[in-house]
Amino acid sequence: MSVDPSLPVVIAQMGHAERVVHEAQAHPEMAQAAAQQAAAQALHHDRSQVQKTGESGKAEVVDERERNRQRRHALLLARRKARAAAEEEDETPDSDDDPWSGNILNIKV
Repeated sequence: MSVDPSLPVVIAQMGHAERVVHEAQAHPEMAQAAAQQAAAQALHHDRSQVQKTGESGKAEVVDERERNRQRRHALLLARRKARAAAEEEDETPDSDDDPWSGNILNIKV
């Protein structure tokens, strides 16, 4: 008994290999069909989207203004705290003085 060594006969004798060969041969057609479908979906998606506008430099100007406002506010708060601390120091009596000096009056009313 002789065995025909041609490739189609060998492929026909192997069930799994026949399926793999068919997929390899049909792959370009399948890929093209899938690409067409994906392109159609992408086109539909692009048409349904609203076009976005480009960013302008106005956002940077607003951010700079906000930073400047925050700096001014922080400086103002620091000045107020410094003034309050200076006033507090002026109001508190020195610890060397007698606490009763200047508070007792020896006058009859």
